[in-house]
Amino acid sequence: MHYEALEALGRERLSHNFYMREFLYSEIANWHQLRNVPDHPDIALRVGRELCTELLEPLQMRFGRIHVRSGYRSPEVNAFGNRHNLNCASNEKNFAEHIWDYPNGDGYGATVCIVIPVLADYIALGGSWTAMAWWIHDHLPYSTLCFFAKLGAFNIGWHEAPTRRIDGFATPRGCLTKPQMVNHAGSHTHEYEHLLTFVDTGVFEPLPALIFASQATSEPEARPLSHAAETPPHSHDATERGRGGRVRYRAIHIKTSWRRVNNHTSLENAIHGKDGAVGLFAGRVRIKDRELHGEPLFVIAWREGDQLGKVIRAHPEQPGQVELAQIPIETIERMEAQGGASTSELMKYFK
Repeated sequence: MHYEALEALGRERLSHNFYMREFLYSEIANWHQLRNVPDHPDIALRVGRELCTELLEPLQMRFGRIHVRSGYRSPEVNAFGNRHNLNCASNEKNFAEHIWDYPNGDGYGATVCIVIPVLADYIALGGSWTAMAWWIHDHLPYSTLCFFAKLGAFNIGWHEAPTRRIDGFATPRGCLTKPQMVNHAGSHTHEYEHLLTFVDTGVFEPLPALIFASQATSEPEARPLSHAAETPPHSHDATERGRGGRVRYRAIHIKTSWRRVNNHTSLENAIHGKDGAVGLFAGRVRIKDRELHGEPLFVIAWREGDQLGKVIRAHPEQPGQVELAQIPIETIERMEAQGGASTSELMKYFK
């Protein structure tokens, strides 16, 4: 491609607010003097227009200015990044993702890594990336989403045959949802109402705290979320009194891997109540045959009918405080069926 053609390609308008040029910029290409130019410009423009029209435009309309971190990558640039450990997957894995003009086995697609400043602000104040993920899941025809720790950046992909899967490399790590999971269908409004309030008003209302002082009783002190254990905004606890699912509580001790306790009336009570997790880790909860069970390591609490439960542990660096993370209900159900949970598996939710 000669220079004039590249200049014309950059001026191609993909949607109302986006032009091709901003998706061609590559720090890898610039620094290492590589050509980040599509071999098949017409295909790159076609899928790029779908990406921008179907996904980026409605995102920008609702959440404000989008900044592109990494858009199109030529096979040459992506292969170089993969060989030199520059956060690029192999070309085969990036066909129909960052390499827009080559298909994967299911057809053509396009992925871009973006930062939305209001989301970065929300997370810095204690919100979770899962709020944005669930809003996109409920409103946009995405194929894949993958969220990262820095600045709340995430990959968002359009594809002719969308897979509808969300993953996170930021806490909570792992697969948030995919078509086979029970949380995939239905509305998830309660997961992102808090984010929308912040976007519309600029006011960050305190979320249920994820690091709680052991002196907390039924009403935890409101403080920012721990980035070591984020949970979705607008926690299920906030609407506890209006929902009738039975609350389950299991404690994992040094000697007992699954102690069943069912006397809690709400998730809030299971965590902050007189006999809840906070009191257990603080040593205030009386346990019959405590020596038989040993010291507590984790508590798992969930409500029947929910899609996510809570796993709680004593904070490793702040005595008298606890950390929370979310855990899929299907994982809890497996542990319940086998009557135990391994500490190594539970530790993964806090990394």
